[in-house]
Amino acid sequence: MIKPVGGHAPFQSKIHGIKEEHTFDKPEFGELFPEIQDIFNYPLVAHSLFDKQVLNALSDHFDLGLSFEYIDSCAVAKEKLPNIKNCKLKTLVKHFGLPAFKHHDATEDSIACAKIFLKLRENEKEPLLQSVGDEAAEFKGIVTGILADDEVNYKEAYELLYWLEDHREIAERHHNVYLKTREVLEDDHLDKVEAIDMKYFLGNVLKTL
Repeated sequence: MIKPVGGHAPFQSKIHGIKEEHTFDKPEFGELFPEIQDIFNYPLVAHSLFDKQVLNALSDHFDLGLSFEYIDSCAVAKEKLPNIKNCKLKTLVKHFGLPAFKHHDATEDSIACAKIFLKLRENEKEPLLQSVGDEAAEFKGIVTGILADDEVNYKEAYELLYWLEDHREIAERHHNVYLKTREVLEDDHLDKVEAIDMKYFLGNVLKTL
């Protein structure tokens, strides 16, 4: 456990169950970093780009100068399994016949992600560990991923907004997407009408990418 910068957002606590009472006496990331910094000498794998954005933000906040290789296993799954209905952890665990796990538990999510990535690497001639360099392609991949299961949820919209705020050039190029996403999340909630509206909006945006 670590004490998050800025505290716990209610929607996040609702997802993973971690609240102020669990972290008030825990170290911040900057304090913990000396103990875990060797991890960043190795490629990191996570099942979205969200963790990369968080790590970069933490690096900036604590002035750590972090540099690391990162791969999004969700993006790899979308490329390798184009016919699967969606690339969520639970769907891929079932697809590969892996053991059931407790979703949104950090340890169990990590183990599931690792097992999925190892399955995706099987019979690969070329290594999958390579950094995403094209921000436009990355943006298209994020939008494609959001629409993969034909619905938009709060977490996906929040991650999109977070990514756009971290990539100003793309946010300016697609200013309508940035404004729309910020608008629907203004009240820290995404209702059904807004979710449907975002789905059709992003669907039209994707046609232009």
